[in-house]
Amino acid sequence: MRYFIMLFVCISMQAVSCDICGCFMGITPYDNQSAIGFVHRYRIFNGYRMYDQKSNFFPSGAYREMHGGAPVSPVVQTKKYSSKDYESYKAYELRAKYFIHKRIELNAIIPVNTNKSKEDTVVLSHTGLGDPTFFAGYHLIKKVDYEKFLHRLIVGGGVKIPSGNYYAKDEDGERLPLLMQPGTGSVDVFSYANYVFGYKKFGFSLNCMYKINGRNYYKEQIGNSTSNYLNIFYKAKTGNFILIPSAQFYYEYCKGLYINRSIQQATGMNCLLAGPGFDLFYKNISLNMAMQFRAYEKVADNDLKNAGRIIVGLTYNFNQKKYLLGRKEAAAEHP
Repeated sequence: MRYFIMLFVCISMQAVSCDICGCFMGITPYDNQSAIGFVHRYRIFNGYRMYDQKSNFFPSGAYREMHGGAPVSPVVQTKKYSSKDYESYKAYELRAKYFIHKRIELNAIIPVNTNKSKEDTVVLSHTGLGDPTFFAGYHLIKKVDYEKFLHRLIVGGGVKIPSGNYYAKDEDGERLPLLMQPGTGSVDVFSYANYVFGYKKFGFSLNCMYKINGRNYYKEQIGNSTSNYLNIFYKAKTGNFILIPSAQFYYEYCKGLYINRSIQQATGMNCLLAGPGFDLFYKNISLNMAMQFRAYEKVADNDLKNAGRIIVGLTYNFNQKKYLLGRKEAAAEHP
């Protein structure tokens, strides 16, 4: 491919996502090529604002299971605001993208979620199939190439289906809190836009999404949310490899969880994450990594702070030569 800048936008494994409220919005693949891949996301909350505690990405038991650690207790203890308290959210996502037309892409995301929390001696954990997401994008501006720059604009929308478990219970038969459930039990819809601009070896990608969330059987509803993702990148080529380091900025806002139409305290999200990204492309395969830290956050005094998140993805992109709709086209070029 003559221009490699677009390959960064092809990070089909990185997603604009609200890890708590279940917002998902995929990013474009290689030029008009279908793809399949796997993404692992890890989001961690640790450290209380009121005690000015330092946030830790991997507090004991947050990522891996504890052996001989704090017991699961049904008895709520006196709140100690320990620096060892946390909430962690892990997702393992199977992603698929298929172009039915040179301007129309269909996407599916099937997640398995592991949610954990520790508060004093009370530890909650559950793993299960999450809510699948389906969405379509239309390439309003389909990769316009010029001598030194290019740009692209995609708009679309989708729906999250409530097939994941949202009624999981603890050992005493009590239903876990909604934020610990792998599913939400609600039908949610969203719209999004993705714009990319590249000049020579530099470029940026901007994604914006707005999501409208429904209510579930238990009269629980996560407030409507917005998320915005900015990527500023530089590309370098060596042999058959393309390396793209980047600076990433992710902002999300959600008023919080409603139960019977009443907002629950300390459930909102208003934060900006920032950090480095690194992407490696070799022929049809792409490896994508990102680590983002808290840059700004509005959080209650007695609530846990965002420590950040980690994203790792691996994608295989197919050499698509024709589409179900429209005329047959030649296969897209590779680096």
